[in-house]
Amino acid sequence: MPDYVADKIKPVWKLPFEGAWPVAVSFADSSSRVIAANQDGVMVQWQLPETPVAAKVKDENGKEIDGFETPLPTRQLIGHANTVTQIVPSANGQILFSASYDRTVFAWDLNATPSSESELVVDRDTRERAAKRVEAKKRPEILDAPGVKLASIAPVNTLTGHKDWINALDLSRSGDRLISGDDSGLVIVWDAKTRQKISSWQCPGVAWIVAAALSPDGQTAVISQYRRKGGDFNNYPAGLRIFKVADGSVLLDVLATLYPKEKNPPYQYQYAYHEFVADGLVALAFSPDGKLLAAGQGGEGGGGKIHFLETETGKVVRSVTGHKYGVTDLLFTADGKYLFSAGRDTRFRITRVEDGGEVAVIGKERGGQFTDWLASIALSPDERRLAAADISGFVQVWDLG
Repeated sequence: MPDYVADKIKPVWKLPFEGAWPVAVSFADSSSRVIAANQDGVMVQWQLPETPVAAKVKDENGKEIDGFETPLPTRQLIGHANTVTQIVPSANGQILFSASYDRTVFAWDLNATPSSESELVVDRDTRERAAKRVEAKKRPEILDAPGVKLASIAPVNTLTGHKDWINALDLSRSGDRLISGDDSGLVIVWDAKTRQKISSWQCPGVAWIVAAALSPDGQTAVISQYRRKGGDFNNYPAGLRIFKVADGSVLLDVLATLYPKEKNPPYQYQYAYHEFVADGLVALAFSPDGKLLAAGQGGEGGGGKIHFLETETGKVVRSVTGHKYGVTDLLFTADGKYLFSAGRDTRFRITRVEDGGEVAVIGKERGGQFTDWLASIALSPDERRLAAADISGFVQVWDLG
């Protein structure tokens, strides 16, 4: 696996995906196939060239600069009726799983023969800005111009059973188990190959499931729950628990272990607890050997800490800071040496797992936490490209050197 050097990491493409916010992204079976989805449930695929083609492009100020020819999407994945929250590829990358607010998990065969053709406008915001600069009678010519014609595929399986929005989805590194969790606290574990349900359980309390991760062998799962308010007076406590997948029994209540109420004065307990949880631990990832868990603080406030925890004991190994606002996504490299994180500060960071050292900070702030952030990141199978779902209306792709 590559060792990353900040000076060698370069932006390559900003793939237009305008309209509703792009919020989920994944590579498939190679560094050339990228799939992203937005808040309308639209999913598209790009086939990237192995070697970028040099071309003149425009920067955010409209100035022409040296860059690379921007590929257009080639395929649309049609089926979801609401926000797609997570996309994860199978072990070989040819099957893709997606979760949505429409309460379904879909399985897609990316090599399936297209069943239809669709047309998609990927530059809607750009068109609207251009239309404002011309006289009214010329605006329809810009706004109603044809979109990109795409071959379309439908899902090969629909995994049902959830009764509320699904925010959490993960696949074990072994490739045989899939987990999904929804806002009602329901967790379902699936056989990733047969798409059949293995087990399910209801998490304690009423807080939403905001993140879930499966251990590399698929035998245990960590679930994060959070909901700041339930009405005007109710504060629903966060949860961070490790479960046995076979029967949903709790193996470790991490927050209860770290902050036992009976051993701390109320103020001390509340302060330590809220410092750790902040605005919810919205991103989770197991290290490849299963010994460490990374948990990232999300939300709109400051903080954005990432905690590294021993999965057996829940002990905090270290906490690292860096993102100006909340963390949105986390992933370990396959060798476990590095952790990638994305945040509301429109940056991604590379952290050395061994000592928490900062390897690289990529990107720059572009307007603040309330208007712009990277919602999701993905590493290519060879870990030499990174893609990010950028809510400003792009999928950004970097060459990692």
